[in-house]
Amino acid sequence: MKKLIAVLVVLLFAAPALAADWAFYGSQRIGTWYTEREYPGDSSAYGGSSDAATQMYFQGNSRLGAKVKADKVTGQIELALGAGGDVGDTSVATRRAYGVWKISDFTSLKIGKDYSPVTDFISNQWYSSDNDLLGEGNFYGRRPGGITLMLGNFELAALVPTYGADLNTTATGINGATGNTDPDSYIPRFEASYNLKLGAGYIKPFGGFQYYTVKQGASTTVTDDLDVLSWVAGLSTNWNIGAFSIGGQLSYGANQGNVNGWSTGSQARSVASAYLDTGGDDIKDVNTLQALLVAGLKFTDTLRFEIGAGYRADDADDVSGVNKDELWAVYLQAMVTMAPGVYL
Repeated sequence: MKKLIAVLVVLLFAAPALAADWAFYGSQRIGTWYTEREYPGDSSAYGGSSDAATQMYFQGNSRLGAKVKADKVTGQIELALGAGGDVGDTSVATRRAYGVWKISDFTSLKIGKDYSPVTDFISNQWYSSDNDLLGEGNFYGRRPGGITLMLGNFELAALVPTYGADLNTTATGINGATGNTDPDSYIPRFEASYNLKLGAGYIKPFGGFQYYTVKQGASTTVTDDLDVLSWVAGLSTNWNIGAFSIGGQLSYGANQGNVNGWSTGSQARSVASAYLDTGGDDIKDVNTLQALLVAGLKFTDTLRFEIGAGYRADDADDVSGVNKDELWAVYLQAMVTMAPGVYL
């Protein structure tokens, strides 16, 4: 009798899943590049001024996923397939996992892990595992966990903060703040965006901020409680005019390296993170500017060209001995459609 009850309970729980509509998808990607890098001042790993190699690897953004729909609830789960060599192609991670409740025709509530409101993919750069100039002109908020309220084309999200959300931790993310400090976060990270659709294109303003405190604890470098505020404000746009497309983005903010969910591209995260003031009782902000411009041409149904340029500057202008760190990235690529769903 107990086994029968257990079977009935399992069937009851499984019934909603069986009644849902499931659509599976996947994308498998191999990177093949000849790469040559120049290192100033003989600063390569082996002490030389340059290095070159033919790179071939299974990309970590290869994926397998499913979209689900059941009445007023939709969802998506997407797994990242392992990257690396023959031995490393075994790991699986979660890229996206969320559900959306459609409360009304205008209002929805999303719970889970998905692209945050500040993320807008303008570039389609393929190099370096589909780098997309993320953090190198294109602001990128990754896929954090959180709760997102959607009102038409407006999104407001309360997301997991980077520092201080866990108890009994000392990591601060502040350059120069060492020792047993006590970081604490009391509010989520907030992000918002609005997608203004205008026929062949759109304009999307976005912004976000994160705030946490760092108490002195037993640290000898921190002499007073610190307030760490990170923020971003930006505007992106993209237009398709016949066979041509053009898009761009501009963003500005402070202490963006203090938010692990905000990409710093190929820059070290510390370059965009706040610095401890000389007296140890305050922080010095690092301001970040990013700009992006991308243009594309669909030459035929099977051939598309794209050119893009990204710029990033991290400026700790109030910190003695620290210079502005600038990054430029430019690419030109051709995408060949060999068959539906097969690209080169």
